[in-house]
Amino acid sequence: MANMPALFISHGAPTLPLENSPARRFLENLGNALPRPKSILAVSAHWTTRRPTVGLAPQPETIHDFYGFPDALYRLRYPAPGAPDLGSRVAD
Repeated sequence: MANMPALFISHGAPTLPLENSPARRFLENLGNALPRPKSILAVSAHWTTRRPTVGLAPQPETIHDFYGFPDALYRLRYPAPGAPDLGSRVAD
């Protein structure tokens, strides 16, 4: 299997999924242009921990860590499967 590219993709404004914008269209096209990965490692500065933390949940929950946006945004869920094995390797 070929290696996947490493990408840095900012999530943009929380309302991005609700808007018809160039950024949203770019991300939709990017997803269609790349092969489907086995897993995705997301790095976030949104967790407040003393040390870097790795999530190992087999079914991570969708966390809405923002307020004051349209209700449709809070109804969005992304039921992505976790990758505890990958998380363990990252933590090591």
